[in-house]
Amino acid sequence: MTDDVNDVGRKAALSIFGDIIRRKRHSCRWTFHALSEKTGIDAASLSALEDGSDAVSDIERETLCEFLGVDLDAFAKIVRQENAKANSPPQTAEQLRGSAVIDLARYREWQRTTSHPVD
Repeated sequence: MTDDVNDVGRKAALSIFGDIIRRKRHSCRWTFHALSEKTGIDAASLSALEDGSDAVSDIERETLCEFLGVDLDAFAKIVRQENAKANSPPQTAEQLRGSAVIDLARYREWQRTTSHPVD
């Protein structure tokens, strides 16, 4: 399987951005319908965005960021960071043993894309 590195970084960034939007929406105690009415973005698109899909346009993403008080450049920054992670060479076992921090977004992506044996 040969994934484009930028595609992997974008998928991870979409997942992280979706989590940010979900937390902001929950902190305001808004439903998808309420946020949809306030921003003019379809509730189904908001739901898909929170699930990590690329469901909204850049303009809608900016509108959502402005409305929720998220930095307008947040998504672009996350994409750059995730692309840098995806472009970095894999760490050796020795390097990983010294690290107590786990990148959950990359681990979940690995879990989702890895085939599991069937009994």
